[in-house]
Amino acid sequence: MSRILKELEQYSKKIYVKKGHSIYQTGDAINTVYLLKQGLVKLAEDADDGQPVTIVLLQEGEMFGFLDRLNNHLEHTQYAVALTDSTLLSFPMEVVLKHFENLPEVEKALFYSLVRQLAEAKQLVYVHSKMTVPERISWFLIKLANMENGVATINISLTHEEISYMVGCSRQKVTTYLSKWKKEGTIQYDRGFIQIVEIDKLR
Repeated sequence: MSRILKELEQYSKKIYVKKGHSIYQTGDAINTVYLLKQGLVKLAEDADDGQPVTIVLLQEGEMFGFLDRLNNHLEHTQYAVALTDSTLLSFPMEVVLKHFENLPEVEKALFYSLVRQLAEAKQLVYVHSKMTVPERISWFLIKLANMENGVATINISLTHEEISYMVGCSRQKVTTYLSKWKKEGTIQYDRGFIQIVEIDKLR
């Protein structure tokens, strides 16, 4: 990473952002990558109820503003705000992408794996902070399901306890909601698989 930053220095522009000011907003086009040289920045997004959810706090030396683009988004899905007076270096996105594409294949694979894991972590922050228990369980089931013969099916053998660890609730809660949805005909499940018969009811 340090080698890449050194190569990118010729394209950089130093910018200053006052405390409380926005660096970019949700929905802005992703054209720039930032390196935080001094200060503190938060990345956040608004939940469905309008309340902000802080995803991560960034400190000096960290790069940001590019994960959405690497996950095939053209616009930011979150926003960045300076929590203190901050100094940033900005780099054109296309130049940064070109340098990353020139990485050796092993390094590139490791990098994109990290990007995917960070995106998953961001999603989990939102799920655990803003969703109710049944919403978290249904989100988890839908996430794991693959379509088989027109039915969303989970072929991974998971115990109720393992599901509870993933969604952050008690095993009893998982059992309660799975039994309720099975009784209502929303899902079918047996040892080793779950079928989501009426997926719209879980969304």
